[in-house]
Amino acid sequence: MFPKIKEPNPPTSQAIIEDFESTRELTLPSLYKTFLLASNGGRPSPLTFPIEGMALNPLGAVHFFFGIGARLSAYDLASVYDLYAAGLPKSIVPIACTDGDDFVCLDLRDGGERVAFWDRRHFWGTGEWREGDLYHVANSFEEFLASLRPNPH
Repeated sequence: MFPKIKEPNPPTSQAIIEDFESTRELTLPSLYKTFLLASNGGRPSPLTFPIEGMALNPLGAVHFFFGIGARLSAYDLASVYDLYAAGLPKSIVPIACTDGDDFVCLDLRDGGERVAFWDRRHFWGTGEWREGDLYHVANSFEEFLASLRPNPH
């Protein structure tokens, strides 16, 4: 069900995940929480996923899934979420960075659990969120994991 994970973060716990959710007033999808408990993020294999509607970049590649309490703050779910929280809609949760330094996000708005690719180019220069920079990837975390394929290049 889960991809093979290289370089996992230190283990996390249900209590730590619940604290993350409570502090940020979020409810993460249950399969995503199970994934955090199993590996707490890391480098997946396979890693490539399709991006709908992005003609010039139809494939993304997960560089690293964020975890809670990661060794590096750049890969720490809480640190990344908190860093971008002021500029993003509340229920957009970055869960991974890509090889191009964009983010894979959970879109929890309206009680959903979509997975989306956030093209951050505009945000880098302006700090301004644009809905048009979010591209659909999957309807759920489970569907996202099932879409992961080996890098074709």
